[in-house]
Amino acid sequence: MTIRDLTKLSSDIIDVLVIGAGAHGATIAYHVAKAGYRTALVEKNDFCGATSASSLKILHGGLRYLQHLNIKRMRHSIAARREMMQLAPYLVEPLACMMPLSGKGLRGKRVMQAALFLNDCIGWDRNQDLPVDIRLPRGHIVSEKKCRETIPDIDSEELHGGCVWYDGLALDTERLILEYVLGSISYGAKAANYAEAKAVEKGDDDLYQVTIQDRLSKETHQVKTRFIVNASGPWFEKSIQAPGEKDKKQKWALALNIVSKKKIFEKYAVALEGHTQYEDKDAIIKRGKRLYFFVPWRGHTMIGTEYMESVADPDCLQVKREMIQNMVDGVNAIYPPAQLKYEDISFFHAGLLPMHSRSEENNIQMEKNSTFFAHTDDGFSRVISVKGVKYTTAPYIAHEIVEFLKKECQPELGIGKLENSSVADGQWSSEQLPYKDILERKYGQRAIQILSFMQKEQDSDIWIDEESELLKAEVSYLINEEMACKLSDVVLRRTGLGTAECPGRKVLEKLADYMSGVLAWDETRKEQEVNDVLHRYAPLVFQDVCNE
Repeated sequence: MTIRDLTKLSSDIIDVLVIGAGAHGATIAYHVAKAGYRTALVEKNDFCGATSASSLKILHGGLRYLQHLNIKRMRHSIAARREMMQLAPYLVEPLACMMPLSGKGLRGKRVMQAALFLNDCIGWDRNQDLPVDIRLPRGHIVSEKKCRETIPDIDSEELHGGCVWYDGLALDTERLILEYVLGSISYGAKAANYAEAKAVEKGDDDLYQVTIQDRLSKETHQVKTRFIVNASGPWFEKSIQAPGEKDKKQKWALALNIVSKKKIFEKYAVALEGHTQYEDKDAIIKRGKRLYFFVPWRGHTMIGTEYMESVADPDCLQVKREMIQNMVDGVNAIYPPAQLKYEDISFFHAGLLPMHSRSEENNIQMEKNSTFFAHTDDGFSRVISVKGVKYTTAPYIAHEIVEFLKKECQPELGIGKLENSSVADGQWSSEQLPYKDILERKYGQRAIQILSFMQKEQDSDIWIDEESELLKAEVSYLINEEMACKLSDVVLRRTGLGTAECPGRKVLEKLADYMSGVLAWDETRKEQEVNDVLHRYAPLVFQDVCNE
């Protein structure tokens, strides 16, 4: 049973304390625990609640890195994508991507045929051990006619066709990271959300003592650990940092994606060039303009990514109406037939990523590679800080940190995967079978664990909201087994109920009513929980719809 218990988490000396449970922290905790280290994972908010929840959902194999001739980085991306697809195949599906071709240069047929051939060769093992239904086909070139059918009214007289390649589409990036968290627990790790690392001291016993505050109960706990991995994303400079490192200020850019109710392209993620010039200073093969992707996802279209320099505190990150409007205007300039309006935007993703520099022409150069470094101060030599850049290469950094740790200290435990105490497969009753597909689509093999909660449910009305396909038993499971502590945890990071658009106040209130019975919320707390979720959709104009 997965219980959020900070007293238990702090009761024993651990080998590795991981701070931050986004893509990097969760994958690090998983691999460190799997390697046999006594591991604990703490997150100041909810698991995967910040930048890692704001990706474009593409698990890419690095085709675009060919312009940098960075084969090593491509291999890292391909291996990480395959690992994620193996871990949670129910959360991923193949994504066909198309880019129009024109001219005889980088966008010419011959160049892209060669690039697709190299991509398939470099990714020769991309489908190793993957289920048949999510394996990725080879890339290929399509005719001008097919390209125009896919991208109607495209404005290009020199169009020669299109190139098609395949990546993975994450249907729910937040649950994908949660699978790593739950996986680390299955290997013996202890984990807690809403647990903030407040201070670190070096003890006389050669251990670090980290003060952890439970942000729900306000209690503090002391965790003793041999190593600390600071994977707190844009908070890493504010979190555990060794003396002498504070003068190294990282620059940050706000990365923004928008989600449209309009299905702009049905079957392909389409890559189109922006209108402004962009120079990637690290590229060996110069492209000239940044690509924007239009990604079909859960009946909507995700569009991104736009970058802008930010000096905002990560705790106070705010997306303003004009930022979204500028993206809408940019989309219409790139592809006028979209006829996108502000009112079409149903959601947005925003997060802070490491920025390298910004030119006078306002060209933002992002950091290209995720890295980690051990602090050099003698008193903090076993503190490791992670600078995460790409969601999709997080597993590679996790593997590297395991290898680093093994050079410093061999794991003492030979922990195999712990026994799963869930109900055995094959026990779906005839009454429960109608809900099997719904639950397996959301939770994969974990759906079977919801059976025990269904069997305990006394109310004849099993639904919280039937139209939203939200069951009382699954919410009980999320609270008891996946540490869902707030309404937003369920709506935004466990079920995907509100990650494409606002589910509406009525649904939120019904869900809050049910959760209050489990978590003993009073009326004031229920109202606050609902308003906190609704606030996530500001400044979108359909906020009025949410309030109906």
